[in-house]
Amino acid sequence: MTTGGGAPAFATYRDVQDAWRPLRDAERTWAIQLLEAAARWIRRQLPNIAADDPAAKLVSISVVKSALTAGDASGYVSHSKSIGPWSKSGTLANPDGALVFTDWHKEQLGLGPTRVPHYRFGVWDE
Repeated sequence: MTTGGGAPAFATYRDVQDAWRPLRDAERTWAIQLLEAAARWIRRQLPNIAADDPAAKLVSISVVKSALTAGDASGYVSHSKSIGPWSKSGTLANPDGALVFTDWHKEQLGLGPTRVPHYRFGVWDE
């Protein structure tokens, strides 16, 4: 599995399955694309990251799992299912099924939660 730039993704769909659950065919195809997109995002933030970086693998699996969690309820904020007197409902944290890199993911990669430019005003060394 390679990203658009020719570099491999940090994880495979099998890694996602091993960490979570078996994927259906459509989910597998989507997981491959999401893993490639995650690798592109990580490499934009850390251009010199090693191809076998364990943190990049962990983050890739985590963001792809989160994106796939919405499943058939993708696009909905909440869902419910009732069978007789029993019901099950939930609220989706990532209803769009998008790749979301949280502050925790950024911390795992050694990135700060937000990138802020730094300036030095009024100090001159003479």
